Amino acid sequence: MDLEKICDKVKELAFSVGTYLREEQAALMKKDVELKGTRNYVTYIDKEAENRLVEGLRELIPGAGFLTEEGTVGFEQKEFTWIIDPLDGTTNYVHGDSPFSVSIALIRGKETVLGVVYDPLASQMYCATGARKVFLNDHPITVSSQSTLVNGYIGFGIPYSLDERGEKILENAMKQFRKCSFRIKGSAALEICYVAAGVSDAYFHSGLSPWDVAAGAFILQCAGGKCTDFSGGDNYIFDKELVASNGIIHQEVMETIIQGD
Repeated sequence: MDLEKICDKVKELAFSVGTYLREEQAALMKKDVELKGTRNYVTYIDKEAENRLVEGLRELIPGAGFLTEEGTVGFEQKEFTWIIDPLDGTTNYVHGDSPFSVSIALIRGKETVLGVVYDPLASQMYCATGARKVFLNDHPITVSSQSTLVNGYIGFGIPYSLDERGEKILENAMKQFRKCSFRIKGSAALEICYVAAGVSDAYFHSGLSPWDVAAGAFILQCAGGKCTDFSGGDNYIFDKELVASNGIIHQEVMETIIQGD
């Protein structure tokens, strides 16, 4: 299997679906927006974008399985499985805001082998097929060299359901407000990629799903960064929680924000 050729085709597909998202956002009406839960939106656009992704990806690897956000195809684990989010950042999208993205990851067994995340408004295509094979618009990227939270640029997200542990983490983050800058952008896939590109130094979020994380986390690791769950383990794709960093400040983020008293 030639991952580079497949990646090129995935980027073309992401670009096509991203163009559809960009064009449809302007025409989106409030009546077209549904709620899956509090602050959890979905539209016909999500579903159509997912259908287009599934149709295109099926042609690339016949017989591959899918894990999708909108459930347009049933999940079945195969040797190769696509994990896709047709529209990451739906809340931004339905409010006419940005950013939002298309996120596509390919898993072989339990190992991610390809990741593509596309921002159609900024025309930014992040992709990776392995260590040092990671790019933003065909330019190699790497994580930042920030060595401390002091003057760090940190992204985070607030889950749809915020439990006591999540509230405690936010309290811990507030204690760091005088040290560093915090931002919420609203697209987990992109915010992980920002760490990969050295724009942000770290990112943390809970309440995530595999399609939010899989592609961005792989891109980050290929760029030299680090991902863990909130316990410091490696179950960040399926355990609904993620700490992503340049690797250098990872332990400080864990000790002061995630696990701090």
